[in-house]
Amino acid sequence: MNVHYAAVRGMTDDKRRAILNATLCLLSQRGFHGFSMKQLAERAGVAAGTIYLYFHDKEDLIQQLHQDIIEEVGCHLLADVDDDWPVAQQYHQIARNLWQFSLQAPEIMLSKGQFDTMPPDILFGASYESPELLLAAREKVFDPVRPIKEMYQRGRDSQQLKNLPEDVLMALSIEPICNLARDHCLGMIQLDEAGLGAVIEACWDAIRYHH
Repeated sequence: MNVHYAAVRGMTDDKRRAILNATLCLLSQRGFHGFSMKQLAERAGVAAGTIYLYFHDKEDLIQQLHQDIIEEVGCHLLADVDDDWPVAQQYHQIARNLWQFSLQAPEIMLSKGQFDTMPPDILFGASYESPELLLAAREKVFDPVRPIKEMYQRGRDSQQLKNLPEDVLMALSIEPICNLARDHCLGMIQLDEAGLGAVIEACWDAIRYHH
């Protein structure tokens, strides 16, 4: 599988970039426990010891990769979205941005399930034993996509969207597209422009307030 995730935002060091890109590729193919640091070094084309110049351990590597991906996804999802647009128009643009990004960076969609099931201490540096710390850490990591939650909040306040928590609205309107994008990347389904439009409209219908 070729790595299409060509550049991670904010990176200037080629070796660090190569390590993170190789990690993403291996994670999408083999999962968190499916590769060793030695295999990662070989895939990245660096000495094994070089990895530890940039990352404390495998968990630190995954945590930094996850943060960089969230920043990259947030940047792409919000591209060409105007806060002055009606919420429906904003959502439709975000959904299309998400789909296009998935075609450009399939490894991200293929590895998403791995991130979704990782323990919070790996992704957020906090555990379930400290709910308040976990929530704060999670909010910090996902800050790049905070404008999407703010859009949902405006939609609820104006009764354009159902009165559900932002995370629920996201689960109903963003997650289905992520799942379909993953299956599309795997060749399990194929969506043409009409099919994609129907999916996006169905997701919008799931969250819009029916007067």
